Amino acid sequence: MPKILAALYLLLMVAAGWRLFTMSWSRGLKIAAAVGLIIPIPMLFLLPALMQPDRPFADLLRAIGVALMGGGAVSLLGGMAGAWLKARKA
Repeated sequence: MPKILAALYLLLMVAAGWRLFTMSWSRGLKIAAAVGLIIPIPMLFLLPALMQPDRPFADLLRAIGVALMGGGAVSLLGGMAGAWLKARKA
């Protein structure tokens, strides 16, 4: 189940990146929306690890949160790149 949820999160970030690129917002607003989309799920892992670093598995939670944040950012950028390439072909 956790693997399915992680894959679903990454696929949703690709779709969000694709959709963000096609919107006619300013670049700053797109970046703010992207950060707002990427941050919440990894913070569910990062906040407990950062608030109580002496607890067991805090380092594992921190690593999972950082990996999800990096993977979400790369997936969102991949969706933006895919939409840009499709728009360039058309």
